[in-house]
Amino acid sequence: MNSYSELVKFEYRKILRKRSTIITLLLAVLLTVFSCLGPLMGNRYSNGEVLESNYDDMRKDRQYSRSLSGREINSKLLAETIEAYSHIPPTDGKYSDTEEYQQYARPYSEIYYSLRKVYATKNLEEIQLLSDEDIRNFYIIRQNVVEKNIEDTAMSPREKANSLNLSRDVKTPFIFSYTGGYTRLFSQMYTTALIICFVCSICIAPIFASEYTDHMDSLILSSKYGKNKVIYAKLFTGISLSVLLSTVFLVISYITAMIFFGWEGSSSPIQFYFPLSSVPYTMGQVALLYFLLILLGNILSTSLTMLFSAKLKSPFMVIVIMTVITILPMFVNISDDVLWIYHISRLIPVNMFYLTNITREFSIDLFGLILQPYELIFAFAVAASVVLMPFAYKNFKNHN
Repeated sequence: MNSYSELVKFEYRKILRKRSTIITLLLAVLLTVFSCLGPLMGNRYSNGEVLESNYDDMRKDRQYSRSLSGREINSKLLAETIEAYSHIPPTDGKYSDTEEYQQYARPYSEIYYSLRKVYATKNLEEIQLLSDEDIRNFYIIRQNVVEKNIEDTAMSPREKANSLNLSRDVKTPFIFSYTGGYTRLFSQMYTTALIICFVCSICIAPIFASEYTDHMDSLILSSKYGKNKVIYAKLFTGISLSVLLSTVFLVISYITAMIFFGWEGSSSPIQFYFPLSSVPYTMGQVALLYFLLILLGNILSTSLTMLFSAKLKSPFMVIVIMTVITILPMFVNISDDVLWIYHISRLIPVNMFYLTNITREFSIDLFGLILQPYELIFAFAVAASVVLMPFAYKNFKNHN
């Protein structure tokens, strides 16, 4: 056991002592922080004039939202929102640039967002046409829209029934809360996941391949532990480093978003971000599931990286292949008209990183077992990673 731990430490030292690794990690940290804080940089303009900085804009919206926190989203609050937006005059430009919007409507902007989604309104005039009965039936109308969205999918009757049951578990009425930290976190976590994916590929690609380029493979394989413990140590190092890097970058993203945008909102329903989501989860629960989704997706990506590293003789080629595997699926749009193809496409590591794998209305009937898409992804990522490890082991061990 002691010799094994020393081998793992040696592998970590080989990776972390490289200047390229240090530079990659530093650049990745800066990029992660920058991607989170990007919306706060610069100014908001109207007719070529600066209205306010984006940071001040966020602080003002946060103050308005906090002033409404704790209020039940009911017919009274919805009527207040509609009345506030009725002050905005017709305009050829952005209504958000008008004085009336700033004075009356802006405090209710997040409530208005939910109104537009639930009632499917396209403009301010349509909001004004809502009747008192429409407003009183806000949650009934919202549930009807959600159930129609479920019925309109290509899911089987059993899958639809499960999704309908989940949607009816969403607790209403909603109690409004400021959720800016979580909404910012969710909107940039895909970028963080891609950063983690690229960093892991760069750091782990040489784990086997560098032994070929340095002509150390024959020496390692002829040593006492070369055909067992050394390979196990390399595999453990790759997976554990992926877990470590994923955790570090996810924590950096979380802390950065919460410090600058606000910590509250973990117990608020995800419907504040996706008003028509059918899942009965809170912002905090979705964040935890999303972190796990990204973590397991990157473990699978790392397993592929180590397999290619053991198979190929160049770390550069490994990085090129993993870059193609990561980038190419981003340009392929798979429709959900044929659900089995859609769900299979979501098992590609980069497609695992979409938040909609948690929040959309789909259920999956897998040989009689009903799963949510993220549950299938969890199971596949773990199983595929376990399957890939022996292939990486054998490719290096049997290398000539």
